[in-house]
Amino acid sequence: MLLAILAPEIVLTYAAGQWSRARHSLRDFHQAGYTQWTMRMAFFADMGGFVLETSDCGTFPLNAKQLHWLIVNKHVEYPETRVEEIWDKSKQDRLARLITAFQVSYTILQAIGRAVQHLSITILELNTLGIVVCSLMTAFAWLHKPADVRTPVRLGLVQSPSSTADCNNDHTQKRTSSILEITKHQPWKTTPLDFIDENGPGWSINVQPFMKIPVIPPERPIQYIPNDRFPMNLYGCQEYLLCFATMLFTAVHVAGWNFSFPTDMEKILWRVSSLVLFGVTAAFWLLETVASWVRLKRWEWIWLWLTDRGALPEYVKRRDEEWPVRMRKINGSLQSCHSPGSSGPSP
Repeated sequence: MLLAILAPEIVLTYAAGQWSRARHSLRDFHQAGYTQWTMRMAFFADMGGFVLETSDCGTFPLNAKQLHWLIVNKHVEYPETRVEEIWDKSKQDRLARLITAFQVSYTILQAIGRAVQHLSITILELNTLGIVVCSLMTAFAWLHKPADVRTPVRLGLVQSPSSTADCNNDHTQKRTSSILEITKHQPWKTTPLDFIDENGPGWSINVQPFMKIPVIPPERPIQYIPNDRFPMNLYGCQEYLLCFATMLFTAVHVAGWNFSFPTDMEKILWRVSSLVLFGVTAAFWLLETVASWVRLKRWEWIWLWLTDRGALPEYVKRRDEEWPVRMRKINGSLQSCHSPGSSGPSP
């Protein structure tokens, strides 16, 4: 709550990242033939709503990408959880959201009406308007996200035939698959499925340990998925929405340029702060756009579109295959900033 008041644009950034991950999950599940997978289920999965029970590594939560890999590779059965059951777990009050939306809309309309009539708006009201803008965008990004879910859905590994036969008969025995056998004993830091997705980079997993102030329990595998993951895979409308919302947030503060202040010093401080906020945000989006285009190889796509459009399908296919590997390298480099060069926890 304090972060939403002091820096609402940061909360919006987290929300946009979660929305983007849910969209990616929806696309992946539908491409795999699981068309019953919804945005609400994707949010639920990335919240740690699905928990895997194993015999060799205990219990740990699965995010949507890890669950998708396990299902597609037949290690876990597709959960029969209905959307209604997930929403029933949510503590979200639709009436409360409706009242909040009405109050927020009233604040915005009141400020617009007063500006049209050339009536004064106080600095406190202007600051509140900036918070309201980010809050509306955050609410939109979390439209399908369940709230405060406490009871996860527990999943088990699919039983596989054993390679040994019983001494008394020739029937093949059944045994529960080991998660370490499935992952081929790959090194990990948070869960044995880190090679699919590391639940990062994020504030509590990467930044705070780097600053020597860890906040998540040291137990491994982790028992819950932090909700402060940085948005690394925004695309399309999510990226445009976040850019528009943050720039609008800074523009609201710049709008108070000629407001009346008790002293000249306060007016100077407001103007300087507004310019710094606007400049930093604009510079961030300029650099992020360039970095995103390099990361997603959009420059190469434009070059092929201009020179050789026939090669585009093969290029897009190869790029999509390389993307998970590139993301794991990025996450691995960020993880290595705060952890020793070990091969991961030993179960």
